[in-house]
Amino acid sequence: MKTTSIGILNLCAPCKCACKYCLLKSQKKGQGIDYIRGEKFAQKMINWAKEKNIAPIPYYYIGFCADYPELLRNILFNKSNEWTGASFLQCNGINIRNSEEINEFLTSIKSVGVNTIDISFFGNKDYHDLFAARKGDYDFMLSLATKATELGIICNPSITVTKESLPMLDDLYDTLYSIPKMGEIGAFLPDYRGRGYLLEHSRITVTDYENLSEKVKKTLNISNYKTQQEWLDLNIMFTHREITIALKEDNIDMLEQMNYDEIISYAEKLDDDYHRIFPSFKELSKKYGEKCDDRLYQYRDLVWKWQNAYIKENNLKVYDITDDTNISSVRWI
Repeated sequence: MKTTSIGILNLCAPCKCACKYCLLKSQKKGQGIDYIRGEKFAQKMINWAKEKNIAPIPYYYIGFCADYPELLRNILFNKSNEWTGASFLQCNGINIRNSEEINEFLTSIKSVGVNTIDISFFGNKDYHDLFAARKGDYDFMLSLATKATELGIICNPSITVTKESLPMLDDLYDTLYSIPKMGEIGAFLPDYRGRGYLLEHSRITVTDYENLSEKVKKTLNISNYKTQQEWLDLNIMFTHREITIALKEDNIDMLEQMNYDEIISYAEKLDDDYHRIFPSFKELSKKYGEKCDDRLYQYRDLVWKWQNAYIKENNLKVYDITDDTNISSVRWI
């Protein structure tokens, strides 16, 4: 299993939202370490990788949101280390700002090289605010998107498609497309990990997809999503993985005493040990699959879902490699 990406994550910036599907299970509080200590650790990792000509070069990013005193410093840090993501910023969960403050925020990130932002929308105003667990979030995100385009920053909105949001999507798209110079809209279905497993009742079906308008359909890459039976018929496997090293008070002392090779080997072993526990995808499907289920999943969603069922059925105590708030991994086909 080849490791193709290594992220160093510091969850030191509390998110002001707690979205229903949050991969990081935000509780509106931080759980990382001091930013500077994390940056020093990341630089050491990057230096080791460069000296040994190891790819991929690690990158240092901050969660739960892009609202912390060292934001511009972090952008410049990643830019200096030639990380392509340094020109992009995800903006959900930051403090609500007035018009003047929005302009100041966007102008500042543009000045250090950010040329593209992403903002997620979940439905109409009431549903969006409920989904994000913050009143006023929808209006603020719209204001942020509008001002960004005025300043020449590309705004590429992401749209979460659920059963609840289906009747709201066309109006939402019309609202976003009415903003001059709006960027490319991309739609997606929630992952199963994080808090996504709580949205199984909201997962759309093949029929739901077929009934979407063309303007919504063209923004959702349906090739990523299939029914359980369709995935089984393809008989595919994971081919590579992304590793995330989440820096926390309970692991930073240990990590600082390890070199690059030791840290990556440690993370890869956690991943290997976790996946070694489970029967094959086909065997899991025999126990937990539903052939007539026409809900749409990514391949990895089904793997996570059935692995969780296996863990519960067998009362296993395992390290959860899918938990992005710790040292974690995501496998890809």
